[in-house]
Amino acid sequence: MILPFSLLAEAWIPVLRADGAQDLIRPAAITADLTTNPVVAPAWGRADFDAATCEFLIGLLATTCGHRADEDEWEAWFRSPPPPERLDEAFASVAPAFVLDGDGPRFGQDLDPLDEGEARAVMQLLIEAPGANTVKRNLDHFVRRGGVETLSRAGAAMALFTLQTYAPSGGAGHRVSVRGGGPLTTLLVPGPLRGEARDDPMPHRRTPIPLWRTLWLAVPHRREAVAPERVFPWLGPTRVSDKGRPTTPEDTDPLQAFWGMPRRIRLVVEPNPEARPCDLTGRIDAGVVRVYRTRPHGTSYAAFRHPLSPHYRAKPTEPFLPLHGQPGRVGYRHWVGLVADGDGDNRLAAEAVTLARRRLGDLDASARLGTRLRAAGYDMDNMKAREFIESEMPLHLVPGELFAPYDRAVRRLVAGAREADGLLRFFVRQATSVEKGGVLDLARARFWERTETAFGQALEDLSKNLRTGDAAPNLVSLGAARAWLAVLQRTTAALFDDLIPLDGLDALGERAIRARVKARADLGTAMHGWGKLGQGLFKALDLAVPEVVKTRRKAA
Repeated sequence: MILPFSLLAEAWIPVLRADGAQDLIRPAAITADLTTNPVVAPAWGRADFDAATCEFLIGLLATTCGHRADEDEWEAWFRSPPPPERLDEAFASVAPAFVLDGDGPRFGQDLDPLDEGEARAVMQLLIEAPGANTVKRNLDHFVRRGGVETLSRAGAAMALFTLQTYAPSGGAGHRVSVRGGGPLTTLLVPGPLRGEARDDPMPHRRTPIPLWRTLWLAVPHRREAVAPERVFPWLGPTRVSDKGRPTTPEDTDPLQAFWGMPRRIRLVVEPNPEARPCDLTGRIDAGVVRVYRTRPHGTSYAAFRHPLSPHYRAKPTEPFLPLHGQPGRVGYRHWVGLVADGDGDNRLAAEAVTLARRRLGDLDASARLGTRLRAAGYDMDNMKAREFIESEMPLHLVPGELFAPYDRAVRRLVAGAREADGLLRFFVRQATSVEKGGVLDLARARFWERTETAFGQALEDLSKNLRTGDAAPNLVSLGAARAWLAVLQRTTAALFDDLIPLDGLDALGERAIRARVKARADLGTAMHGWGKLGQGLFKALDLAVPEVVKTRRKAA
């Protein structure tokens, strides 16, 4: 007989500790050994599982400990977390919802056993796996079937949760996640507290940060008591959508955003007498999953504002939608909308990011200055996963009262970079007559890549100068803009010369030579503020546009 697998009692989550050792923990053990060898990251070996694990733990803390995340108690738990035993007590209130198999409700699965459902290979739980129809038609040329045929209950639990949390379109009636297919998740990772930083020129980048702090930083405050049957959809009959019925926050508890169940799935757990290891983790479990059953028309979510995702809307009259992963890495050009709300309230940073920013504003300077934005999510092409994107960028946050001038200055730097990027591509187009793609896409990619480090330094300098108070914020912002302009001028000139070399012109015709030489000269002119294009750059940086000095001719 296989004993039921409790996701709260079993040590099933693989993690990395500060000393580099790997471990398996139960959720409450996230605070174990915090002062000596803390857990610093999930360690599934899959970026999507690692990101989903963070969401799982944040959701669990929000559901069971959200009442502790008010202004009075939040900081105390941030600095001195509760021991695992105390978290066990808090989690016990929802324990029946976290049993993966056995009789009764099953975590993340339909209450109905789905005996008449379609049987699918367990690999289909993985978002990158080829669809059932693709396999049937033998079209899985690039992501082949097989490879994952057996999952331990731990591996199956995380595969299931990852699918339910990020679910893309799955064909007729197979619903997307609460946030649609491949949502973008953003979190703030704080720097070390005072006295924790190692003796290093860049300590906030080298000191391991306990994962607990990143998780607790994102947990929203919750005053109301939690009714588990309204939070965990698998505790009751599924709200099916075969007749088009949507499910909104008014129909459930808003916390269901963390525990959405768009797919009707039932894992088939069977004994493992051959002691076959899990194809994802390599661990041996008494019960394994090779097949699951599914039916269409699960819960169709609408109008949820997920705390961990940024949102946008095309027009003020339209509802906000969660932002999804896009090709390429997330970088400083995404400051507006990921770190701070956009102008006109059409782009909103994730509620967790805004909350974390406010909380960090009252903490140690080292925790603020070492803060990084972490963004992760699938880049989806409808049902097809192109890649899982994960990136970080430094923020060098300032105290709360200085964030407004800091944010205004950063927006100008980003706006100036966007103008410079546009100028570079405009003059590359003038030099080559290429209208799209090719060298233009390369110019854009290299521009943002080459300015990334310099932008981090610009933020560090801006933050430091605002905090010292030696000059008024507007003068600090002006100095930052001038320094950033010099970076943009050097970078665009160097990139143009790399992409459109002026040596070896003998093989080109006279017209092509003239076009290249003129484009190079015009780029330099524009980057120094001359002409209509150059004026746009200077205005974006809030710098004075150069004035043309007119000389009066002497009378003959």
